Formats: sequence, structure tokens, C-alpha cells
Amino acid sequence: MQGKPLPASVRRFCLPALLLGLLAGCAIAPSRQTPQGKAAEAAQLQQADRFADAAQIYASLAATARGQQRNEYLVSAAEDWWQANQGQQAWKLLGQVHKQNLYPALSARIELLKANLDFTAQHPHAALKHLHFPLAPLPDALKARTLLLRARVHAALNDTVAAVEDLSERESFLGNNSTVIHANHRRIWRLVTQSRTPVNLLTLPKTVSATVRGWLVLGDITRNIWQQPQNLLQQIKAWQADYPNHPANQDIVPELIAKQKELVTYPAHIAVLLPFSGPYQSAADAIRDGLLTAYFQLAKDGNAPIVTLYDSGGTAASAQAAYQKAVAAGADMVVGPLLKDAVGGIAALGSLPVPVLALNTLATNQPVPSNLYQFGLPPTDEAAQVADRLMAQGLTRGVALVPQSNWGTRVLNAFSARFTQLGGTLLGAQTYQAAASDYSVPIMRLLNLDQSQYREEQLAAFLGTHLQFEPRRRQDIQFIFLAARPGDAKLIRPQLRFYHAISVPVYSISQVYQPGEPADTDLDGITFDDMPWTLESSGAAADTSKKVAALWPNNFHANGRLYALGFDAWRLVPLLYKGRNFTAPVQGMTGLLSMDSAGRIHRQLDWATFNGGVPELLAPMSLMPVPSVAAAPGPPP
Repeated sequence: MQGKPLPASVRRFCLPALLLGLLAGCAIAPSRQTPQGKAAEAAQLQQADRFADAAQIYASLAATARGQQRNEYLVSAAEDWWQANQGQQAWKLLGQVHKQNLYPALSARIELLKANLDFTAQHPHAALKHLHFPLAPLPDALKARTLLLRARVHAALNDTVAAVEDLSERESFLGNNSTVIHANHRRIWRLVTQSRTPVNLLTLPKTVSATVRGWLVLGDITRNIWQQPQNLLQQIKAWQADYPNHPANQDIVPELIAKQKELVTYPAHIAVLLPFSGPYQSAADAIRDGLLTAYFQLAKDGNAPIVTLYDSGGTAASAQAAYQKAVAAGADMVVGPLLKDAVGGIAALGSLPVPVLALNTLATNQPVPSNLYQFGLPPTDEAAQVADRLMAQGLTRGVALVPQSNWGTRVLNAFSARFTQLGGTLLGAQTYQAAASDYSVPIMRLLNLDQSQYREEQLAAFLGTHLQFEPRRRQDIQFIFLAARPGDAKLIRPQLRFYHAISVPVYSISQVYQPGEPADTDLDGITFDDMPWTLESSGAAADTSKKVAALWPNNFHANGRLYALGFDAWRLVPLLYKGRNFTAPVQGMTGLLSMDSAGRIHRQLDWATFNGGVPELLAPMSLMPVPSVAAAPGPPP
């Protein structure tokens, strides 16, 4: 039966094995002929992405071949088994290759395949050990392929400098194909702008080339485009003076200049609708002050628009009244309201003569009128991204522990829906009472320890004697999804260890972390998603966050993330005004922002794991290896 092929995002990095075999010829390699018969059939199957069928043909050809030809067929079969997500089969065939007198290109293909197998099995350190073979004797196509994988491994290990060096060197082996070269530039650009590992430009080794240094400097400059877009042109001109012949001048810099113009072109009059009275006043104040932080950065140049604040109250009717008042006063665009009922009230108006950037999302069954954009910080979106990361790491079976509340139910439903949609299996879920001190009952149920205890009691009763017994937790779970606030998580995590789940990874969402609180090692090992504003310790987000915290210390601790929401809302206005759509993601304070066809703004979040009680940044999901369904971390025993 044909195996399931690797995702296109992985497969496109791989040249067909047969083509590499043809390119591998050199003075010390056997001459190659155009494939005939079964070999030609295997090549056609490769082109049709029928990798398992091609692998079987190559394996059958190897059974009757001798010498180097046998090795070549074995390697081709192993490469195809890997692309069919059959890692064990690939390792098995590689073990049959005779290692004596391998010519350089074939030896490189073997090491490259081993690296791919380890990388897709989530073992980047092991993969990197296979990628240090000499490139000089190899054909350009194989050099380019090796450097691409090496860059991806370095990126997954958060070594941005090494990854950029690999991709820059790769460009030397891409020929004159402008499309491929541009794609390489885009890959470098995503790397330097999305990597969360700070690069100290002042301490870069002298061995780093001017091209690599230029990429890193330009990436550092544009990290501030969201914070202070009005300064970007001046900084780019200075960069161009330092790097006049840099490859980024061909395509990346013109795009940046066009983006800068978009980010500083605001409508003349903006209305802000927030619940400035009632129980959500402190939240409204935080959003307003975050918005005004961005506003005053623009106002320094004297071309800031008029901003009018309106109290939207807490109901649909009061929000509608505030919107109509803003329209009558000549507003060109409206930011807000915040509360879900208020956003629903605006949507219920149907026709919106002035565009609205709402700071919450509608109910799933409510129609979305044109001119309404939705942007918020829903924990349900964060839970869905946890499911994405788990599947990206090959963790397909797990359990969930959430608070017994409406919030916990919504988070669990969002996580479960996304996880099962991606093919994962949620084996069980339990709820707990928030702010309790003892979580043993739901934890024991979650881990099936209560059933183990029950079996022991039944057996002891049957035998009529006391048994020396230690309950055994279920062994089929690969992770625990924990939705919890810091106070609960600090107690739940140690109790999970006590109940024999110390080796089970725990994943959560941003609510598990409260910035400003003392480090607590009881949280160690919990991996969670959150916004750059909260997690990054240097760069534009961190600098602005520290300034805002100093200006509003009393409100910042409880509502810190809402300041970032207000800041990003202000920056989004020129991208949405007059029906504009931003097609390329932009790096905001709340995440990497993109918009779908229905006008909803999505956030791609940062990731961190508690280490020593404090968050330690991880590589973004976009830089992680894509797991193979049946990949193995090394040769089978």
C-alpha cells in the first residue's frame, strides 16, 4: 500500500532522488545513463508523488544489482520511503548500504537523508551531526539542498546567525533563476524577522560576512517598524549606504518602503468606542493608553489625526448609540467596542457607513457585515494554536485538564475541535475547581489512577490481605493540555509530578503566566503561547512594554496585555481604512498579525517554556521541523 506523502512544505525542499543520482556524477563516480525500464517507471512515480510505490521498485532493483549501482538503488528507495513517511523502512535500507568506496555525492545523500529522518522525528541536534560533510566535491543542486536543510535545523535550534549564513551561502548554488533566488531571500527574511532569539549585532564574530551582517541589521531595523514606522525610511537609507550591493536591495527593501507608507497614512478623524464606565473601566483605560502610546509616537511629526473617545457602555444598544454619534461627528474610522455584546450590537446594524475595527469577536453564527473587522485576544484562539504545535511536534494523543467554568469549557472546546480536526485524539478530559488547594481527584481520574486504585482494592478484598501496591498511571498519553491561571498551575504542576506524570509534557495558554510575579520553579516544564509584548526581553515590544509599565504601574500588572491590544489596534487602522487589506503578515505587539477574507485578524503567537520559574523563548512554529507520521529518531535496533 502506498504511504501517505510528506506535506508539500517539506516535499518541496527535496529534489527527486533519481535526479540527484544523475547530478552526482563526477570524475570518481560511475557514469550515469538515462534511466530505462523499471528505473524509469520509478522516476515517473516520484514525479507523481507516489513515493512508496517508487521505493518498492528501487528496492527490487537493488536486490539484483551489485556494487555502486546496488547502493544507489538502496539510497533512492530509502529517500522515497522517507518522503512516504515511512522512517523505519528508510533506516532499514540505509543499514544495507555497503559503506566502502562511496563516491562523495552518494555519501552526502546518505548523510542528508539521515539528517532529514532525525529532523522530522524532532531531533534537530542529531540531525545537525549528519550535515558537516564537505560540500566542495558535490554538484550545486546537492549543495543547495544540504544548505537549505542545515539552515532549517539551525533555525529550529534558535541559531539565527548560522541559519542566515547557510541560506546566504546557498544562493551561490542557485544559478541565475530569479524566482528561486527571490524565494531564498523571502526565506532569509522570514527567518530574521520571525526568530525570537536576540542577536547582539555588536558582538558578531568578524568571520560573519557583510551579506549576513546586512540581513541581520536590516531585520533588526524592521523589528521597530511597528513601533515607530515614521523613522523607517531614514534608517533604510542609512542601511543602504552601508550595504549598497546587498541582495535585499533587489526585492525586500522596496517592499519595506511600500509598507512604511501604508503604516503612516491615517484617516483624518478616528473615534474610539470603549466601556469607560462600569466594571470594565480599567480594561478600557488600558486599551486607550496603549492606543495613545502609538498615537503620540506618530504625533511627534505633527501629522496625527483627530481622536475622539466615546463611552460605549456594556450593552448592544449603548454601543450602537456611540457608533451613530461618532458617525454624525464626522469620524472616518471607528476603533472598538470591546465587549462581545457591544460588538454584536454594531454588527446588528447591518450597514456600516464608517468602518469599524472591533476589539472582540462575534459569535460564530452571527453574520459579519462589510466594513467590520474583528481583532481581539480570545483564549480560544490560543488553545487552537496549542493544538497546532502539538501536532507539529508529532504529539497526537493526550488529555486535558481545565477549570470548571464557562471559560474552561470554551477553551477545552476550542482545543478539542482543532486537535481532532488535525487528526489528534483527545483521550480524556477532566475539570477542576479553580483556587482549590487539592487537585488530586481530577488528576487521578485524568491519569486513570482511580481505576488502578479500585482494581487494587478489589484484589485485596478477594485475597483477604493487604497488598504492597503503587498505582500505575495510564501509559497512552503523550501530553497534558492544562488551562489554568498561575495560582492553580503552581499547585497542579507539582501534583502531576506526584502522581507519576513527571515525564509527560504539559502545554498551556497565556493565562498561565502573569508577568511581574516572582519566578516560581513549580511552573517549570510548562510550555505555553503568548504575545511578544509579554515574552520578549529585548526589541521593540519589550522596549515599549517597559515604558508603558512605568507610565501606568497601577493598572499595568492586571491589564498588561490590553495595552498591547490598544497599541496594535492603532497600527492596524491605516491598513484597514477604505477597505484596504493587508496581504502580508505584519509583526505586532500581540503577535504576527494576518487577516482572513472575513475581516478577522489572526495572531501567530510566540512560544516559551518555564525554566527556573521564568519563560524561556522557543523557536516559532514556522521554523520547526514538520514531523513524519512514522519517522524514527535513529536506526532501529
